[in-house]
Amino acid sequence: MSSMAGRRIADFVHKTAVTGIFATFLYVGVGVTGQLYEGISGNKGEKEHPQAGFIQTIKAKAEEEYRKYYDIDKREWYNKDVSSFLFLARYMY
Repeated sequence: MSSMAGRRIADFVHKTAVTGIFATFLYVGVGVTGQLYEGISGNKGEKEHPQAGFIQTIKAKAEEEYRKYYDIDKREWYNKDVSSFLFLARYMY
């Protein structure tokens, strides 16, 4: 009798494992199919970011500052006509 009970338990465990693997396969398949369908139809559900204008302003300002930093012809921190820098430099050394 114990051999019969062991077989029943083994059959139950096997059926449970196979059913679980099959269900996981179907679940992943449905998810991938949904993503493929969404990509093909072009309906990505993307909305404009609520702060898109602000982000674009920050990007433009960063780009402007980047260009200004590498422009070696014009420095904002030194003006030849203003002698305050030279005045300070004279007393610092």
